[in-house]
Amino acid sequence: MPASDADGEERGATLSSLSRYLFLAGSLPFLVLGLAHVRATPLVPDRPRGLSPADPRLAEEMARTALRLTRRTDMWKAWVGFNLSHSLGLLLFGLVVVLVGRNEALFLQEGRTFVPLALVVATVYLVLGLKYWFRTPIAGCAAGAALFLASWLLFLLA
Repeated sequence: MPASDADGEERGATLSSLSRYLFLAGSLPFLVLGLAHVRATPLVPDRPRGLSPADPRLAEEMARTALRLTRRTDMWKAWVGFNLSHSLGLLLFGLVVVLVGRNEALFLQEGRTFVPLALVVATVYLVLGLKYWFRTPIAGCAAGAALFLASWLLFLLA
């Protein structure tokens, strides 16, 4: 094999490995945010956590207020459920990225689909963050999206 072909293959393998490491690194902000979100979610109105309303009377009122959609639940339970399911989504997203990137062969096989998909998901979270959230999740989503973008560019170059 000519030296230029060998050099090209080595360069491609290096770019592919770097792409995989950046892909895996992109999962970390979402895993950390998912775990932090679980930790910050209050389970009962009288035991406030980070995502509790600042006014404790609002939490009590949420527990007494049914949804228009159904009387089978109240705003407090819906709030807790929304927060925990959001946490689950972040954790599942991060876990899928880790599973796809766990070895080079799988990453090479599935990366063409999952790297741009991860970038889209991270970008959607970032847009939601910019509209509805605060600085910490915005920074995490931006970091994850940047890592996925860099991973995709290197994947394409490899």
